[in-house]
Amino acid sequence: MLKINTLQGNLTLLFALFLSVNVMAQEPFTLAQAIDYGIKNSTAMRNIELDQADAEFQIKETAAIGYPQLGGQIGLQRFLQLPANIVDVTAFGPVIDPVTMMPIPPEEIPDDERYQKLTFGLKNSLSGQLDLSMLLFDRSYLIGLQAARQLRVLVNSRVAATEVEITNNIRQAYVATLIIDETKQTLLNNITSLDKTLAETRALYDAGFVENLDVERLELSRSNLDVELDKLEDQRGLLYNVLKYQMSYPVEKDIILTDNVNTLLLDALEVDISQPIDITQRPEFQIFQERYKINEFNLKRLEAGYYPSVAGFASYGVNYNADRLFQDNGVGWIPSFLVGLQVNVPIFDGFRTKNSIERAKISVDKIKNEEVELKRALELQAHNSKIEYKTALQSISTAKKNLELAQKIYDTTLIKYREGIGSSIETIQAERDVYEAQANYNNAIYNLVVAKSGLDNAVGKR
Repeated sequence: MLKINTLQGNLTLLFALFLSVNVMAQEPFTLAQAIDYGIKNSTAMRNIELDQADAEFQIKETAAIGYPQLGGQIGLQRFLQLPANIVDVTAFGPVIDPVTMMPIPPEEIPDDERYQKLTFGLKNSLSGQLDLSMLLFDRSYLIGLQAARQLRVLVNSRVAATEVEITNNIRQAYVATLIIDETKQTLLNNITSLDKTLAETRALYDAGFVENLDVERLELSRSNLDVELDKLEDQRGLLYNVLKYQMSYPVEKDIILTDNVNTLLLDALEVDISQPIDITQRPEFQIFQERYKINEFNLKRLEAGYYPSVAGFASYGVNYNADRLFQDNGVGWIPSFLVGLQVNVPIFDGFRTKNSIERAKISVDKIKNEEVELKRALELQAHNSKIEYKTALQSISTAKKNLELAQKIYDTTLIKYREGIGSSIETIQAERDVYEAQANYNNAIYNLVVAKSGLDNAVGKR
């Protein structure tokens, strides 16, 4: 007996440990925590962080154009056959006749004697050179650097837009999952209530007060609820997976939602429908503004092409020539050093710059037109969001009244049935009406929470 008790104790301990580990593996999340987790682990946010780093390097890359540029080169050259030149020997002085010791007139000298093939230079040449240059003034460069810095602002403005998108997706998935949990609990409560009614009806049937048909109707209704429960379980699994996906959470791990529907409902009810619309706070509008500024910088950069640019340069080099490197005394290393200033003045480029400027102006004008359309679209969305919120607010009020009425009818019908003055059909129908009213109320909560979120975004509220 002692061994059996010990074995049972060990099994109980192992089971308790298993439950403890299983619970610990389920990570709890409020809505705010789920949104925070999704933003931190989103692939889109990680890509924006990479874009931010890329923008910083692009600024440095553009700025580097104006920094001093230093380059070096080393060259080694060997003539396998030295180049020859034809030389007129009379260029070096008169040619003396060895017999008469008198100068020979050039026209009397035979060509094969007057013109000689001579080779100059040494076989090996080793050279080294350092070149230093720096852009002293270039208006296009300065504007390009401003545009690169503006790109940083554009990328940063995308952070807010992406966070809003992630927040909305997670909120909708989170609320939908809460609603399905609430619906499941409602269905379980209905099953419990129906089981009680079914047990009472069976007892009444055994006592001969009701027909078997009443029992069978309730059993059929009970079976239908089991089917609905199975469907809800499948939908629940799908919604949890959608939520995990929106959160960038491992789908194989379990999560627990710690917020409740009533908390989110109270938050959704606290909305001032008359709040002003400020579309300038919308991330989409701010991104558009940054794009507009970058296009203006591009236009200024092209216009700066008419301005001259100034660059300074310096070069230092050494050259060594010998038939045998580092073995001939020769003249050794020959240095050279120069500095200079170069001014590039654009004069005529076949109207290329002019046409580029005109195209850039067209792009700016198009963006101005797009801005007008964007404002109209955002204002329309804001006004529609107010209407959708008001509609959702009215719907939830109606759904709540319908639920209370359906519950009242069910309670009355159940009392009448138990007193023998009502039918099982009325009871089953009333029970179905309660379930449907509860589902409608839950959907109304979901629509209100989503409408409230959409309204906040539409009016530019952060």
